[in-house]
Amino acid sequence: MDRYIHRARVGTYWTVVLQTLVPYHTKMALRSIGSSMATAIASRRGVSAALGCGPPNAITDYLNSATPTQRRRDMTILSKESAAEFRKENYSARMAATGRPISPHVTIYSFPVGALSSITNRVTGVMLSFGAAGLGAVELVGGSGAGVDLMSAIGGSGGVMAAGAKFAVAFPFVYHYMGGARHLIWDTKPEMLTNVDVEKATYALVGGSLLLSTAAVFI
Repeated sequence: MDRYIHRARVGTYWTVVLQTLVPYHTKMALRSIGSSMATAIASRRGVSAALGCGPPNAITDYLNSATPTQRRRDMTILSKESAAEFRKENYSARMAATGRPISPHVTIYSFPVGALSSITNRVTGVMLSFGAAGLGAVELVGGSGAGVDLMSAIGGSGGVMAAGAKFAVAFPFVYHYMGGARHLIWDTKPEMLTNVDVEKATYALVGGSLLLSTAAVFI
């Protein structure tokens, strides 16, 4: 029995030595192996009481107490039969049965103004692209100058229709242009890319775009 007690204590000594000399991740692996071996030896020979560590599982705590430890979550081991049954159940059905949303569950998140501004910048870019393509199609169908004639007719109609058409053309252009200028500033001055500054810049962008687009209606 003394021989096995000696082995366990020698294991503790070398654990301390390795903790000092080898890299962190290697330490963790070697310490785990050494602790498991010492626990197995001591538990087989019934020497846990002689070590003064209580039950066999406490020997691992005794060995690990010599050096800083990293807490690890207990691992669950499934039998082959239970693992096979577990895999048969659909993941979505299992999450629905437990009342848990399927990750990523985007609908529970609230978009910050910076994200909404970025999305709007892309939407206005798509609108401008479709608008340019539409004018090109009108030119192809109606001949040269047909697009200009169409815009002149809408603008000269007056009333809500003309104002709405002007705003629909002005806002995407102004917003996308100012959004690009804002992004250029962020590229040259990354220190301004903070949560607070992004929020302020977004409100300024939206306000400026609405103001300039509204002014364009009266031109």
